[in-house]
Amino acid sequence: MAVSRRVWILAVLLIAIASSTEAQTIHAFIWLPKLQKMKDLGSLGGNSYALSINNANQVSGYYLDFLGNVRGFVWSPNTGMRDIGTLGVSSSYAASITARGRVAGWATRASGSTHAFVWTQATGMKDLGTLGGSFSGANGISDGAVTGSSTLSGDGVSKAFLWTPKTGMQGLGDLGSGNSYGYAVNSAGTVVGASPLNSLLTPNHAFLQRVGEPIMDLGTLGGDDSTALGINGTEQVVGWASISGSSPSHGFLWTQASGMEDLGTLGGQNSAAQAININGQVVGFSDLSNGQTHAVLWTGPNQIKDLGTLGGTYATAKGVNDSGFVVGWSYLP
Repeated sequence: MAVSRRVWILAVLLIAIASSTEAQTIHAFIWLPKLQKMKDLGSLGGNSYALSINNANQVSGYYLDFLGNVRGFVWSPNTGMRDIGTLGVSSSYAASITARGRVAGWATRASGSTHAFVWTQATGMKDLGTLGGSFSGANGISDGAVTGSSTLSGDGVSKAFLWTPKTGMQGLGDLGSGNSYGYAVNSAGTVVGASPLNSLLTPNHAFLQRVGEPIMDLGTLGGDDSTALGINGTEQVVGWASISGSSPSHGFLWTQASGMEDLGTLGGQNSAAQAININGQVVGFSDLSNGQTHAVLWTGPNQIKDLGTLGGTYATAKGVNDSGFVVGWSYLP
C-alpha cells in the first residue's frame, strides 16, 4: 500500500511511543554541563520529549496533551514550557530550533494530512506545503534552510526536501528507490538523512547532499543499514549504522577525510548518535550491559560519557548546543 511506504514514518513512530509507554512517565530534560546533572523540564500535560536546543538554551520538542494529542512546545529558562499551537487542528511537533528561535516541524490540517511548518514567536506557524502529495514534515532547520520529507502526487513516494524562503520546497535525490528522508541541515544547506537502496525500501543507507551536487551514499559500519541524523557547520555527520546484518547498530561519526567511524557503546549492544555541535561533541543513547539505556555524550570514537537518566531505566539525548547543554527525554522512576 502507498500509505505504508510514504514518509510519514515519523507519525507512526510517535503513535508507537505514545502507546508503548502508556504506563511509563516520560519527561523532557536538559543536561547542565557545569552541574553535571539533568534537569527535568516538566510537561504541559502528559509525557514530554525535548528534541533540539539552540545556543540561547531555548528548547523545542513535544508533549502529549490530556487527550493524547501531540503538541509542539518551546522551552526557555525565562518562560518555561510554552505550547506553539497548530495549523488549526489538534497536533503539532516542534522538531528543531535555530539560534534565532525559529522552529520547524509538522502539524495536522483539517483534511487529516500533515504539513511541514516554520514557526516564530512573532508570526506563528507558516505552512511550507508539500512536493505535490498530501503529507510533509520538517525534521531539521538552520538559519537559512529547512529539511524534511514530503510525499509526491499520489502519496506513494516520499522525497527528502530542502526549503528556503527564496526557493520554496525542492525535492532532493535518492539512492535507487525513488524515496529519501531528510533529517538535518546545516547553514550551507547540506542535508543528511536516509534513503532505501531499492524498490523494496530496504535496506536504507545514510546520505549527504550538498546544494547543487548529487546525493552521496555514506555507507555503513559493515552491516546492512544506516541513517544520518545530524550535521554541523564543518560537515561532520552523525547517526547510526548496523555493524553486522541489520543489527546490532552503533552510533557513527562521518567526515569527508575519515569516512564512517564507530563511536562505540557503554558496554551494551546498541547505540545511536543523534546530534553534533560545532565543537564535535556528539550526543545520543547507548545500551548498558545491565539492559538499561542511557543518554550519552561522545567526544570521539570510544570516548563516551554516561549522562544517566532522570531516575528511570531509559534516556536518550536528542540535541546539544555549542556550550555543551544537552536535551532529550527520560523515563522517570
